[in-house]
Amino acid sequence: MIRINLLPVRAEKKRESLRRQLLLGVGLVVLLCAGIAMVHVMLRSDIADLHVRIAERRAEITRLQAIIGEVREFRKKKRELEEKIEIIAQLEERQRGPVRVLDALARVIPKEIWIEKLRDTGGALFLEGYAVDNQTIARFMTSLEDNPWFRGVRLDVTKQVTKGGVSLQSFSIRATVAYRKAG
Repeated sequence: MIRINLLPVRAEKKRESLRRQLLLGVGLVVLLCAGIAMVHVMLRSDIADLHVRIAERRAEITRLQAIIGEVREFRKKKRELEEKIEIIAQLEERQRGPVRVLDALARVIPKEIWIEKLRDTGGALFLEGYAVDNQTIARFMTSLEDNPWFRGVRLDVTKQVTKGGVSLQSFSIRATVAYRKAG
């Protein structure tokens, strides 16, 4: 009888199967490494793009901060100019104001009143004088209150005095002059 040894064929098949599995494993590892490398390159590219965007945004922020600084400076200068314009307007009004106040005062003084002293201290008006009677003083104060140039009219003192043999009422009145409100 003839004997055939099949062991080397089986061993050869086993080796071939092992070789295929090894090649398949190596191929999978190579594919996996290639995939990882590809993802890595893509992520690096995205990171580089993001760094470029960040640099652009920072440059934009720096540029805008310079503009914001200029705007703040312009606002500050505008505020200073508005304050100066307001001061000039107040000075102009105060320059014309006393003439208008004296004119208004001359229009409301009754004939029976004589003003001895008139003092304007920063918008506070002090009047001292003589009148024929208390009713004339009251009429004068009412006329002052009704005039747009005067506010807060108050009688400080009234007393009877004799001047040149005539009995008169001495008075002292305070008022606030409204330089800007009257027209």
